[in-house]
Formats: sequence, structure tokens, C-alpha cells
Amino acid sequence: MNFDYKKVLIMGYAKSGLAVEEILKHIHVEYQIYDKSHRINGGGYLNKLSKKKILEFDLIVISPAISIFNKYVSFAEKSGIKVVGEMEFGYWFTSSPVIAITGTNGKTTTTSLTQKIVSTSFSSSAYGNIGTPLCEAYGLTLDYLVCEVSSFQLESTYSFSPYISVILNIAEDHLDRHKTFENYIRCKLGLIKNSTEKSLIVLNADDELLMKRTQNVKAKIYYFSKFKKVKGVYLSGDSIIVNMSSKRYEILKLSDIENLKSVIEDVLASIVVGVLLKIEPDKIIESIKSFELSPHRMSLVLEKNGVKYIDDSKSTNVHSTLNALSVSNKNTILMLGGSDKNLNFDEIFLKYSDKLTHVVAFGSARKKVLKSAKHCGFENILVCKNFYEGVKTAYGLASKNDTVLLSPSCASFDEFESYAKRGEQFEKIIKELAHAKN
Repeated sequence: MNFDYKKVLIMGYAKSGLAVEEILKHIHVEYQIYDKSHRINGGGYLNKLSKKKILEFDLIVISPAISIFNKYVSFAEKSGIKVVGEMEFGYWFTSSPVIAITGTNGKTTTTSLTQKIVSTSFSSSAYGNIGTPLCEAYGLTLDYLVCEVSSFQLESTYSFSPYISVILNIAEDHLDRHKTFENYIRCKLGLIKNSTEKSLIVLNADDELLMKRTQNVKAKIYYFSKFKKVKGVYLSGDSIIVNMSSKRYEILKLSDIENLKSVIEDVLASIVVGVLLKIEPDKIIESIKSFELSPHRMSLVLEKNGVKYIDDSKSTNVHSTLNALSVSNKNTILMLGGSDKNLNFDEIFLKYSDKLTHVVAFGSARKKVLKSAKHCGFENILVCKNFYEGVKTAYGLASKNDTVLLSPSCASFDEFESYAKRGEQFEKIIKELAHAKN
């Protein structure tokens, strides 16, 4: 591309910032780096930032962790300085077509499965929120780049225009970051704002909000659905049906992939992408049958004395917990809580109170969970100050045929650095308690 910027500021020096830096080094553009959590010595690094300093740059590249509401970002934009995210910046430097996947839930699973399917027939790799910055694709020639794209990344993309865009669902999340649900919706729909008549879009036909907000999109749209016949891929009883390009056929049976029932929407979306790329059905089927869910997504950590202990720590919003409860049994002890993201828990109690024998509320969101339970008339709730006490309480409540489900609907940052650390601790505590009872 024709890069006209003379001096660049990299804001955020984690993995994405390092990847941006490598490109700037290669194209010989002057840059400096600012990260308030890292004090780094050297001429290229800033340990302080000011509005006066901001005016020295004509481009700022921000990491996903930095909000567009950041005071320096806001000042830069008001001053006419271009501000873009790492994903937008990386997109400028690739000529490979992008398959981009977003949604409130299921992004990582769908990206991983889609990449597995695509790689059976094309050179491809996964980038974005899944862990590898898109900037690391610089200099590579691949048939496709499969990108997981979060709302944090989408709020600072402008020219990003995938060949295939997949939107899995939209539900309330990250309101602590985006301020309003409408802002969050706009970020998610930003994935398809640059779509053209040559673009391909894959949407969840069961998501009413998504259907309503995509009625006037200029692109070829295909759908996936658990409940109705669509142009795309859908469930019909035990059959997964492909209905595309004037062909209709069963590609797989749901009963053949029991381990993926909790993420069936992600599977359907991935099949649509595979069929659009004309990948042989046998390769799609084999990819799905051999696919394993990532840790902390409906993972069975222990089954003892007729009780199942399930780690779904990756469920950090209400929509994801609702999905988990939809496949859980009718004797579920649910652990809810953690770091509050300004979400409403009412739907959990209104929709699944018949499945819940008890709810254990823990962490900084515990009072809000309790308030929601009372508001919905749910009485079997216990409140624990921290995660450890919550796990002990849930374990003590469980009896034969129960399921203890950690599906918190909240982030982990009040006690843990990540949902993964929280899930690991859940498994550790459960196994220690089980061993102590022997």
C-alpha cells in the first residue's frame, strides 16, 4: 500500500504493539511507543504522554485494550490525527482475502473450527482475537486469513472489508467498555459496514436483533439456524442440512457429534463457510468429527458419586451462560459472579429457574446477582464473598444426579488475570475437595 504517514505512535506494547512495530521497522517509518503499564528506557519509548506530545504524530495505532474513549485517543481524533487499531493497520498490509468472525459468543470456537476446515484445502492461518495479531501476517502469501474479531478491535477499524464475514449473535456484553448496548451493536455490525455486492456474509437466522439490523446490507447473505429452514445450513431433527447453490443434502447427523451440541451454532456457521469455499463435504465432516473444544468451554473436570462438575469459565456474559444452561440437566447448581460488566442477570432466572436447584453468587458481582434473583422470585441462592468459598459451597450442595456448573456470566478480573486461570482454579479446588472426602 501507499503509506503516507511520517511519524507513528504505538499505544499499547503487548503482542499487538510488537507486531505493529515490526512492520514499521520494515517499511522504515519513524515511530514511538507508549504503554502506561510498562516503563521502558530508550529513545523510542515514552514513559509519559501529553496532549502536546500527541500533536507530533500523524498516525496512532492502538492495541485492542485501549478504548476509543481514552482521553488521548479522543484528543487525537478531535485534532485531526488518524487513529486506527492493530487489526485495521494489519489489514492495510495484506493482500490475502480475509474470513472474519465476530459475535458475542462462539468466536473462538468458530474461528478454530473454520480454520481447521479451510486448511484442509487451502493455505491459511488464524489471526486476531484468537491470539495472533493480524500484523503478523505481514509478508506472508496465504489463500485465506481466518480472523476472530472482537468488539474491542472493531471499534477502531475503518477500511476493514472481509471477503467472508460471519456474525454469530449479538447480545449485551462489555457495556463497561462501550458505555451503551447500541454502541456495542454498532461495533459488531461494523464487520460488514464495508461489504459490497462481491462480499459474502453469514448470519444467524435465529438472532432477531441481527436479522432486524441487517435488512439493507449489500452483499450475498447465507444463514445458519437451529430452528428453521434457511438458505445456508440448518438443523432438521437429527440432520444437519446444507441448502446452498440449488443443492440440498444432509452433511452430518447431530448424534454423530454429541461433544459439540453445546456449540452447534458455531458448527453450522463453519459449515456454511466451508461450503462457500467449495471444500469437499468429506473434508468438512472429518474436520468437525475430530474437532475438540477449547479448555474452559463446557469441560467436564470431574464426575464423582453421580455428580458432574463442569468448567464453563469462558462464559463471561449472560448470553453464553444461557447457552450453557440450554444443554445442562435439570438439577444444576450454577456458579454466577466475578467482575461485573454492567449486565442484567434476570433472563437466567426467568428462563431456567426450573433447571436450577441452587445458584451460588460470588465475587464483586454477587450483590447484583442476588438482587436479580430476588427480583425474579428465585429463592435458592447463596452468596459467597470470593471464588474459593463459592466453589466449596457449590460442592457441599451437590448430591447424586446434580451438575455443578461454573458458568459465571462475568469477567474474572476481580480475582484472576483471566477466565482460564479461574477455570484452572475451579478444577484444582474441586479435585482437592473430592480427594479430601475419600
